[in-house]
Amino acid sequence: MLKLKARTKVKALVADEAGIVPLEYGLIASLVAVALITGSSSLGNNLATSFVSTADAILADAEPAPPPDAERPYQ
Repeated sequence: MLKLKARTKVKALVADEAGIVPLEYGLIASLVAVALITGSSSLGNNLATSFVSTADAILADAEPAPPPDAERPYQ
């Protein structure tokens, strides 16, 4: 008798689809969040590499600064 009640409750629980839609939305939201985090991390790394290479190119072409004038050190 107890097995029959448990089996009936399990069947009713499996057949009940009331919580499925919010669960699906939660899974979709978590997948979107993972995709955004991965994409922004990759974009950040690429952007940092681009800035570093630009800064290196600018510094390679730059002439050294002349020494400050002794009479007027703060020009």
